[in-house]
Amino acid sequence: MKGLSRTDFGLLFLRIGLGLTLVFFGAQKMLGVFGGAGYMNTVTFMHGKLGVPTPLAHIAIFAEFFGGLGVLCGLITSVASLGIACTMAVAVYVNMRSPGVLLGIFEGDQGADPSKLFFPGSLCLTALTLLITGPGRIALDAKLFKRTTKK
Repeated sequence: MKGLSRTDFGLLFLRIGLGLTLVFFGAQKMLGVFGGAGYMNTVTFMHGKLGVPTPLAHIAIFAEFFGGLGVLCGLITSVASLGIACTMAVAVYVNMRSPGVLLGIFEGDQGADPSKLFFPGSLCLTALTLLITGPGRIALDAKLFKRTTKK
């Protein structure tokens, strides 16, 4: 760990924040813990209420849970970050289609919930940041593949 920079620690903290968040919410969907509905109930909800095709609902749950674990550990970070970014971009799109959400935010409607857009949007941008920069030197990718950041 000789010669670590502030950037390496910054990327570590970014990975920890994104990874823990995604593992928490992914575990709700995948395992039904932390007050979550569990795997099949989540797939049914995503398909029935949100209109997400069933195969994509399965992929989203896997991307959220296993992508969160990958980012947290810094293991296959590029693949994990891409999966998270795609899943969160779809979440923004699906939430944006909810009646009155987008317009309500800009008009100051008290019933509008800006977190439906900004929370998954922030996670998407964070994942894209890791996709572009790489995991840093404090990551399993750095140990296994001898690569840390993209030039």
